[in-house]
Amino acid sequence: MILEQRNGLVGLFDLDGTLADYDTAMTRDIKLLLPPDYQDWRSYQDQDFIKNLIKLIRSQPGWWTRLARLEDGFLLLALMKELGFNLNILTKGPYNHPNSWSEKVIWCKENVPDIPITVTEDKSLVYGKVLVDDYPPYIIGWLEHRPRGMVIMPDRAWNEGFEHPQVIRYKKNLSEISERLKLLFNA
Repeated sequence: MILEQRNGLVGLFDLDGTLADYDTAMTRDIKLLLPPDYQDWRSYQDQDFIKNLIKLIRSQPGWWTRLARLEDGFLLLALMKELGFNLNILTKGPYNHPNSWSEKVIWCKENVPDIPITVTEDKSLVYGKVLVDDYPPYIIGWLEHRPRGMVIMPDRAWNEGFEHPQVIRYKKNLSEISERLKLLFNA
């Protein structure tokens, strides 16, 4: 999919873990269902019983629409808007959770009403010069098709240690990121 550029470069923004606080909500809800010895649920996330609990939680009506905002993501969004990027929300629609597709759109209409939304099963197919995403597998797939693309990765516990020459970590370093983004307009 190619987004038509209106005034500048296309900047794609992930939703869960970047603008919406999926992790806090999932941790809160999954701990309600687990015995005390499984409270560190991420250590077991490859096991079927955890996968099934996640599916159960994510399929609850309204779960996605109630996710809290991540203010660090909104600061970066404001910066990119100010710099003149054509912004688009790019979120993965889980194949087995069709309600998430509509609920993610509802969340966006309430929290970022002026930004178009793309829900896809494969982020790597969507064009942009910059991708803001917290999840390494989606970043890697997107970069395979974007040899000159740039990724801004919000610093989260689950992406600790991930490095790539086209990825800049975002941890309250807005001035550094601003300078890197300005260079893209002159490239």
